Amino acid sequence: MYLNIHLIHNFPASNLNRDDTGAPKDTDFGGFRRARISSQCQKRAIRWHEAFRDEVKKAGGNLGVRTIRFIDELVRRFVTEGKNEEDAKTVAEAVITALGLKKAKKSDKTEYLLYLGEGEMDELAATALEYWEEGVQGKFEKEAQKRLNDIVKERKKKGGYAADIALFGRMVADDKKMNVDAACQVAHAISTHKSAVETDYFTAVDDLLPDDETGSDMIGVVEYNGACYYRYANIDLEKLKENLGVTNADLLEATVAAFLKAMALALPTGMQNSFAAQTYPSYIEVVVMDKPLSYANAFSKPARGSEKQSIEEASTKALQEYGEKIERFLGAEPLWRESIDIFEKGGSLPELVEKVRTHLKES
Repeated sequence: MYLNIHLIHNFPASNLNRDDTGAPKDTDFGGFRRARISSQCQKRAIRWHEAFRDEVKKAGGNLGVRTIRFIDELVRRFVTEGKNEEDAKTVAEAVITALGLKKAKKSDKTEYLLYLGEGEMDELAATALEYWEEGVQGKFEKEAQKRLNDIVKERKKKGGYAADIALFGRMVADDKKMNVDAACQVAHAISTHKSAVETDYFTAVDDLLPDDETGSDMIGVVEYNGACYYRYANIDLEKLKENLGVTNADLLEATVAAFLKAMALALPTGMQNSFAAQTYPSYIEVVVMDKPLSYANAFSKPARGSEKQSIEEASTKALQEYGEKIERFLGAEPLWRESIDIFEKGGSLPELVEKVRTHLKES
């Protein structure tokens, strides 16, 4: 079963997710230029939002850490346990080697970002301490190597993955046994209407400018846009349960609830100090079906706001009408549906999250 989440989210002037030139990301859709927020940007905001982290921790789950500084983290843990720093570094590097990973050239960082759960990191450190004398020699023997490898490569059999790794997956180029297939797909958010990038020409004056001088001491241009976005994500509930390795439903329910809550509340941080685009969705719809189903094509024809109907209301109406049509076309009868709409039916996010949890508990 798939839990599909649809949001309509309007932002004023902002630059939430920049490309390599500093301009807001965009894309062509339906023959028109649209504003865009990447899926990676959204997932990062969700992972680090307190609503996600608190909900998972409360249910006894753990979270992932993405880093190239895993050797430094192991050294820190070993020194805390009373080991000297030189030996700690040797053992930390031996752990990386045992896992089949590599260091970057002329650096103590790993070759690429590792994505490990807190539980995996704890167990790797504890196992290395258990076989400390081997590690100090720069290489673990066969038994220790197997123990270390089983922590990450047999994780599914040993208690499951961290909640965000279970949701978003993990890809390790050097060893496919460390890979985790994602249970959640997050779409790039696209504006429901045509969008154009605008520029803000600004100047800054020196506070200590002498009275007999005039003019600006800094001049610049910032690109920005304003857009109402359609945001979509889905969760394969069976895959999530498998990845979490849970024997009871509490962690599964908490992870789904945490994701839904954070998806609504987590905002990209791009240039927020300059634009303060602190807005939240006006419409959220959760649909449980036997398949993932995006309603993005509701906006292949751009939505239009008017004096009588805001762009949010027009986008919500287009979304609802398209959803009914495509579900009827596919014969995809929803197993469960609930929504909140600040302009029509009202409702609150906590109530919606609780209804989703209740549905998961009862299904």
